Amino acid sequence: MADVGVEVANALHWDLSIPRHRVTAEVDAGVVTLHGMVERAYQRSHAEAIVRRVSGLTGVKNKI
Repeated sequence: MADVGVEVANALHWDLSIPRHRVTAEVDAGVVTLHGMVERAYQRSHAEAIVRRVSGLTGVKNKI
């Protein structure tokens, strides 16, 4: 799952609408959990949409 974790981190890092270093992700058994704080509601939902596109994941928990 390390490769999936790298892909998730890269997806969040390179999307300019998500504040860098404000959102973190943990991958465990194919499920990614998002943590952090953002200023706008759309950033929370957009971060979840970004990571859902990463192949190899079985679920997303959004705790932003």
